[in-house]
Amino acid sequence: MPITRMKRRIGFAIGALLMVGLGAFALRYAIDNVLPYSPIRPHRATPDEILAIHPTLLDPSSVGLTFETFDVDVERTIRLKGWFVHAAHNTSRGTIILLHGIGASRYAMIEFAARLSAEGFNCVLYDSRANGESGGVNCTFGYFEKRDVQYVIDAIQRRYPLCGPIGIYGNSLGASVAIQAMGVDSRICCGVVESPFATLREVIHDYFQQKFLVPLPCIPDAALERSERIAQFVVDSVRPEQSARSITHPVMVAHGTDDANIDISYGRRVFNAIACPYKRFRRIEGGTHNDLAAAGGIIYENDVLAFFRTHMHGQ
Repeated sequence: MPITRMKRRIGFAIGALLMVGLGAFALRYAIDNVLPYSPIRPHRATPDEILAIHPTLLDPSSVGLTFETFDVDVERTIRLKGWFVHAAHNTSRGTIILLHGIGASRYAMIEFAARLSAEGFNCVLYDSRANGESGGVNCTFGYFEKRDVQYVIDAIQRRYPLCGPIGIYGNSLGASVAIQAMGVDSRICCGVVESPFATLREVIHDYFQQKFLVPLPCIPDAALERSERIAQFVVDSVRPEQSARSITHPVMVAHGTDDANIDISYGRRVFNAIACPYKRFRRIEGGTHNDLAAAGGIIYENDVLAFFRTHMHGQ
Protein backbone atom coordinates (compact mmCIF):
# COMPACT_ATOMS: atom_id res chain seq x y z
CA MET A 1 0.00 0.00 0.00
CA PRO A 2 1.40 3.42 -0.89
CA ILE A 3 2.70 5.32 2.13
CA THR A 4 0.51 8.36 1.34
CA ARG A 5 -2.66 6.26 1.40
CA MET A 6 -1.54 4.56 4.60
CA LYS A 7 -0.95 7.92 6.29
CA ARG A 8 -4.36 9.10 5.14
CA ARG A 9 -6.06 6.03 6.63
CA ILE A 10 -4.15 6.40 9.87
CA GLY A 11 -5.19 10.06 10.00
CA PHE A 12 -8.83 9.11 9.46
CA ALA A 13 -8.61 6.47 12.20
CA ILE A 14 -7.04 8.90 14.66
CA GLY A 15 -9.67 11.52 13.79
CA ALA A 16 -12.45 8.99 14.29
CA LEU A 17 -11.03 7.95 17.65
CA LEU A 18 -10.78 11.57 18.72
CA MET A 19 -14.38 12.20 17.70
CA VAL A 20 -15.53 9.13 19.62
CA GLY A 21 -13.51 10.24 22.62
CA LEU A 22 -14.90 13.78 22.49
CA GLY A 23 -18.41 12.40 22.08
CA ALA A 24 -17.99 10.13 25.09
CA PHE A 25 -16.59 13.03 27.12
CA ALA A 26 -19.48 15.29 26.10
CA LEU A 27 -22.01 12.59 26.99
CA ARG A 28 -20.38 11.98 30.36
CA TYR A 29 -20.33 15.72 31.05
CA ALA A 30 -24.01 16.00 30.11
CA ILE A 31 -24.98 13.06 32.34
CA ASP A 32 -23.04 14.51 35.29
CA ASN A 33 -23.66 18.23 34.90
CA VAL A 34 -26.61 19.01 32.61
CA LEU A 35 -29.24 16.29 32.37
CA PRO A 36 -29.58 15.69 36.15
CA TYR A 37 -30.58 19.32 36.71
CA SER A 38 -33.04 19.53 33.82
CA PRO A 39 -36.04 17.93 35.60
CA ILE A 40 -35.37 19.04 39.18
CA ARG A 41 -34.51 22.69 38.44
CA PRO A 42 -37.56 23.99 36.52
CA HIS A 43 -37.51 27.45 35.02
CA ARG A 44 -38.63 29.81 37.76
CA ALA A 45 -40.94 32.44 36.31
CA THR A 46 -39.82 35.95 37.29
CA PRO A 47 -42.30 38.65 38.36
CA ASP A 48 -41.91 40.29 34.95
CA GLU A 49 -42.60 37.01 33.16
CA ILE A 50 -45.64 36.38 35.35
CA LEU A 51 -46.92 39.87 34.56
CA ALA A 52 -46.40 39.25 30.84
CA ILE A 53 -48.36 35.98 31.03
CA HIS A 54 -51.08 37.35 33.33
CA PRO A 55 -51.10 41.11 32.63
CA THR A 56 -54.47 41.74 34.28
CA LEU A 57 -53.93 39.51 37.33
CA LEU A 58 -51.85 41.38 39.87
CA ASP A 59 -53.40 39.33 42.69
CA PRO A 60 -56.82 37.76 43.42
CA SER A 61 -58.39 41.18 44.02
CA SER A 62 -57.90 41.83 40.29
CA VAL A 63 -60.95 39.62 39.69
CA GLY A 64 -62.86 40.86 42.71
CA LEU A 65 -61.78 38.19 45.20
CA THR A 66 -61.26 38.76 48.91
CA PHE A 67 -57.97 37.22 49.97
CA GLU A 68 -55.18 37.22 52.54
CA THR A 69 -51.50 36.40 52.27
CA PHE A 70 -51.02 32.75 53.17
CA ASP A 71 -47.35 31.82 53.48
CA VAL A 72 -46.33 28.48 54.97
CA ASP A 73 -42.91 27.38 56.21
CA VAL A 74 -42.41 23.74 55.25
CA GLU A 75 -38.70 23.55 56.05
CA ARG A 76 -36.31 25.83 57.88
CA THR A 77 -35.18 27.36 54.58
CA ILE A 78 -38.31 26.88 52.45
CA ARG A 79 -41.33 29.17 52.64
CA LEU A 80 -44.24 28.61 50.28
CA LYS A 81 -45.76 31.90 49.10
CA GLY A 82 -49.51 31.80 48.81
CA TRP A 83 -52.96 33.31 49.18
CA PHE A 84 -56.10 32.28 51.04
CA VAL A 85 -59.08 33.28 48.91
CA HIS A 86 -62.39 33.55 50.73
CA ALA A 87 -65.64 32.18 49.39
CA ALA A 88 -68.01 34.75 47.95
CA HIS A 89 -70.72 33.44 50.30
CA ASN A 90 -70.94 34.14 54.02
CA THR A 91 -70.84 30.40 54.72
CA SER A 92 -68.36 28.33 52.73
CA ARG A 93 -68.76 24.77 51.47
CA GLY A 94 -65.14 24.05 52.34
CA THR A 95 -61.60 24.86 51.18
CA ILE A 96 -59.89 23.67 47.98
CA ILE A 97 -56.10 23.64 47.50
CA LEU A 98 -55.09 24.54 43.93
CA LEU A 99 -51.78 23.16 42.62
CA HIS A 100 -50.17 24.52 39.45
CA GLY A 101 -47.96 22.75 36.89
CA ILE A 102 -44.18 22.78 36.67
CA GLY A 103 -42.59 26.13 35.87
CA ALA A 104 -45.88 27.95 36.54
CA SER A 105 -47.13 29.82 39.62
CA ARG A 106 -50.20 30.48 41.72
CA TYR A 107 -51.20 33.26 39.33
CA ALA A 108 -52.27 30.57 36.84
CA MET A 109 -54.97 29.52 39.31
CA ILE A 110 -56.58 32.90 40.02
CA GLU A 111 -59.35 32.69 37.41
CA PHE A 112 -60.33 29.16 38.47
CA ALA A 113 -60.31 30.32 42.09
CA ALA A 114 -62.84 32.98 41.09
CA ARG A 115 -65.21 30.28 39.78
CA LEU A 116 -64.79 28.20 42.92
CA SER A 117 -65.26 31.21 45.18
CA ALA A 118 -68.53 32.04 43.39
CA GLU A 119 -69.63 28.45 44.11
CA GLY A 120 -69.02 28.99 47.82
CA PHE A 121 -65.53 27.50 48.25
CA ASN A 122 -62.48 29.01 49.91
CA CYS A 123 -59.30 28.42 47.91
CA VAL A 124 -55.61 28.20 48.77
CA LEU A 125 -53.21 29.05 45.95
CA TYR A 126 -49.48 28.74 46.50
CA ASP A 127 -46.27 28.47 44.50
CA SER A 128 -44.86 24.97 44.77
CA ARG A 129 -41.32 24.65 46.10
CA ALA A 130 -38.69 25.66 43.52
CA ASN A 131 -41.39 27.46 41.54
CA GLY A 132 -42.58 31.07 41.42
CA GLU A 133 -41.78 33.05 44.54
CA SER A 134 -41.51 30.09 46.90
CA GLY A 135 -38.27 28.88 48.41
CA GLY A 136 -36.36 25.74 47.54
CA VAL A 137 -34.17 24.95 44.54
CA ASN A 138 -35.20 21.40 43.66
CA CYS A 139 -38.49 20.03 42.38
CA THR A 140 -39.00 16.41 43.47
CA PHE A 141 -42.35 15.77 41.72
CA GLY A 142 -44.21 14.88 44.88
CA TYR A 143 -41.54 13.23 47.04
CA PHE A 144 -41.36 16.31 49.29
CA GLU A 145 -44.29 18.19 47.75
CA LYS A 146 -46.90 15.77 49.11
CA ARG A 147 -45.59 16.55 52.58
CA ASP A 148 -45.79 20.26 51.75
CA VAL A 149 -49.51 19.76 51.07
CA GLN A 150 -49.86 18.27 54.55
CA TYR A 151 -48.16 21.32 56.09
CA VAL A 152 -50.50 23.56 54.11
CA ILE A 153 -53.53 21.67 55.45
CA ASP A 154 -52.15 22.00 58.99
CA ALA A 155 -51.84 25.76 58.46
CA ILE A 156 -55.34 26.06 56.97
CA GLN A 157 -56.97 24.26 59.86
CA ARG A 158 -54.93 26.17 62.43
CA ARG A 159 -55.57 29.64 60.99
CA TYR A 160 -59.13 29.08 59.77
CA PRO A 161 -60.92 26.71 62.19
CA LEU A 162 -64.15 27.09 60.19
CA CYS A 163 -62.47 26.19 56.87
CA GLY A 164 -64.70 23.14 56.44
CA PRO A 165 -63.72 20.02 54.48
CA ILE A 166 -60.53 20.10 52.38
CA GLY A 167 -60.46 19.32 48.66
CA ILE A 168 -57.64 19.48 46.14
CA TYR A 169 -57.20 20.30 42.46
CA GLY A 170 -54.04 19.98 40.38
CA ASN A 171 -52.77 20.17 36.83
CA SER A 172 -49.82 18.15 35.46
CA LEU A 173 -47.16 18.28 38.20
CA GLY A 174 -49.88 19.57 40.53
CA ALA A 175 -52.09 16.62 39.57
CA SER A 176 -49.40 14.09 40.37
CA VAL A 177 -48.63 15.82 43.67
CA ALA A 178 -52.35 15.86 44.51
CA ILE A 179 -52.66 12.10 43.92
CA GLN A 180 -49.63 11.41 46.11
CA ALA A 181 -50.95 13.74 48.83
CA MET A 182 -54.36 12.05 48.81
CA GLY A 183 -52.59 8.73 49.18
CA VAL A 184 -51.06 9.74 52.51
CA ASP A 185 -53.55 12.24 53.98
CA SER A 186 -57.17 11.23 54.48
CA ARG A 187 -58.10 14.79 55.47
CA ILE A 188 -58.38 15.52 51.73
CA CYS A 189 -61.99 14.50 51.11
CA CYS A 190 -61.93 14.65 47.29
CA GLY A 191 -59.81 15.75 44.33
CA VAL A 192 -59.87 16.71 40.68
CA VAL A 193 -56.64 16.08 38.77
CA GLU A 194 -55.71 16.91 35.19
CA SER A 195 -53.00 15.21 33.12
CA PRO A 196 -51.12 13.25 35.82
CA PHE A 197 -48.15 11.00 35.11
CA ALA A 198 -48.11 7.42 36.40
CA THR A 199 -44.44 7.13 37.43
CA LEU A 200 -41.67 9.69 37.37
CA ARG A 201 -39.12 7.43 35.71
CA GLU A 202 -41.43 6.66 32.78
CA VAL A 203 -42.29 10.28 32.09
CA ILE A 204 -38.62 11.32 32.26
CA HIS A 205 -37.83 8.60 29.72
CA ASP A 206 -40.62 9.95 27.51
CA TYR A 207 -39.32 13.51 27.70
CA PHE A 208 -35.80 12.34 26.84
CA GLN A 209 -37.02 10.43 23.79
CA GLN A 210 -39.14 13.39 22.64
CA LYS A 211 -36.16 15.70 22.93
CA PHE A 212 -33.45 13.50 21.43
CA LEU A 213 -35.61 11.20 19.25
CA VAL A 214 -33.88 8.02 20.44
CA PRO A 215 -35.03 5.51 23.07
CA LEU A 216 -31.89 5.16 25.20
CA PRO A 217 -33.14 4.62 28.77
CA CYS A 218 -29.62 4.06 30.09
CA ILE A 219 -28.82 7.78 29.62
CA PRO A 220 -31.78 9.29 31.55
CA ASP A 221 -31.42 6.52 34.16
CA ALA A 222 -27.79 7.50 34.73
CA ALA A 223 -28.76 11.17 34.93
CA LEU A 224 -31.58 10.39 37.38
CA GLU A 225 -29.13 8.68 39.72
CA ARG A 226 -27.33 11.99 39.99
CA SER A 227 -30.64 13.89 40.29
CA GLU A 228 -31.43 11.74 43.33
CA ARG A 229 -28.16 12.66 45.01
CA ILE A 230 -28.54 16.37 44.24
CA ALA A 231 -32.15 16.69 45.42
CA GLN A 232 -31.95 13.94 48.08
CA PHE A 233 -35.00 12.00 46.98
CA VAL A 234 -35.85 8.57 45.55
CA VAL A 235 -37.07 8.62 41.95
CA ASP A 236 -38.83 5.26 42.07
CA SER A 237 -40.87 6.27 45.11
CA VAL A 238 -42.57 8.96 43.00
CA ARG A 239 -45.33 6.78 41.62
CA PRO A 240 -48.79 8.39 41.56
CA GLU A 241 -50.16 5.15 40.15
CA GLN A 242 -49.04 3.38 43.33
CA SER A 243 -50.22 6.21 45.59
CA ALA A 244 -53.67 5.95 44.01
CA ARG A 245 -54.08 2.48 45.52
CA SER A 246 -54.27 4.11 48.96
CA ILE A 247 -56.88 6.74 48.07
CA THR A 248 -60.20 6.14 49.79
CA HIS A 249 -61.96 9.38 48.78
CA PRO A 250 -63.56 10.43 45.46
CA VAL A 251 -61.34 11.55 42.58
CA MET A 252 -62.03 12.83 39.07
CA VAL A 253 -59.17 12.29 36.61
CA ALA A 254 -59.23 14.30 33.36
CA HIS A 255 -56.83 13.88 30.45
CA GLY A 256 -56.65 15.19 26.90
CA THR A 257 -56.60 12.80 23.96
CA ASP A 258 -53.94 14.93 22.21
CA ASP A 259 -51.60 15.39 25.18
CA ALA A 260 -48.08 15.20 23.71
CA ASN A 261 -46.35 15.74 27.07
CA ILE A 262 -47.99 13.07 29.23
CA ASP A 263 -49.86 10.39 27.34
CA ILE A 264 -53.50 9.82 28.22
CA SER A 265 -52.67 6.18 29.02
CA TYR A 266 -50.90 7.40 32.17
CA GLY A 267 -53.98 9.24 33.36
CA ARG A 268 -56.04 6.11 32.73
CA ARG A 269 -53.58 4.00 34.74
CA VAL A 270 -53.77 6.39 37.68
CA PHE A 271 -57.56 6.33 37.48
CA ASN A 272 -57.71 2.52 37.34
CA ALA A 273 -55.51 2.27 40.43
CA ILE A 274 -57.64 4.57 42.63
CA ALA A 275 -59.05 2.46 45.42
CA CYS A 276 -62.16 4.56 46.04
CA PRO A 277 -65.17 3.34 44.01
CA TYR A 278 -66.45 6.92 43.71
CA LYS A 279 -64.25 8.01 40.84
CA ARG A 280 -64.69 9.37 37.35
CA PHE A 281 -62.50 9.54 34.26
CA ARG A 282 -63.01 12.47 31.88
CA ARG A 283 -61.53 11.96 28.42
CA ILE A 284 -61.24 15.42 26.81
CA GLU A 285 -61.37 15.05 23.04
CA GLY A 286 -58.75 17.21 21.35
CA GLY A 287 -57.37 18.36 24.69
CA THR A 288 -53.62 18.90 24.95
CA HIS A 289 -51.54 19.16 28.10
CA ASN A 290 -52.56 22.56 29.42
CA ASP A 291 -55.85 23.41 27.72
CA LEU A 292 -58.42 21.03 29.17
CA ALA A 293 -60.65 23.88 30.37
CA ALA A 294 -60.74 25.38 26.86
CA ALA A 295 -61.06 22.04 25.08
CA GLY A 296 -63.69 20.71 27.45
CA GLY A 297 -65.62 23.98 27.52
CA ILE A 298 -68.49 24.81 29.84
CA ILE A 299 -69.60 21.17 30.05
CA TYR A 300 -66.27 20.11 31.54
CA GLU A 301 -66.14 23.13 33.85
CA ASN A 302 -69.61 22.34 35.15
CA ASP A 303 -68.60 18.71 35.69
CA VAL A 304 -65.65 19.81 37.84
CA LEU A 305 -67.78 22.21 39.89
CA ALA A 306 -70.49 19.58 40.33
CA PHE A 307 -67.91 17.02 41.46
CA PHE A 308 -66.69 19.34 44.22
CA ARG A 309 -70.24 20.28 45.24
CA THR A 310 -71.15 16.59 45.53
CA HIS A 311 -68.12 15.34 47.40
CA MET A 312 -66.97 18.25 49.57
CA HIS A 313 -68.30 17.17 52.92
CA GLY A 314 -66.89 16.37 56.34
CA GLN A 315 -65.37 13.04 57.29
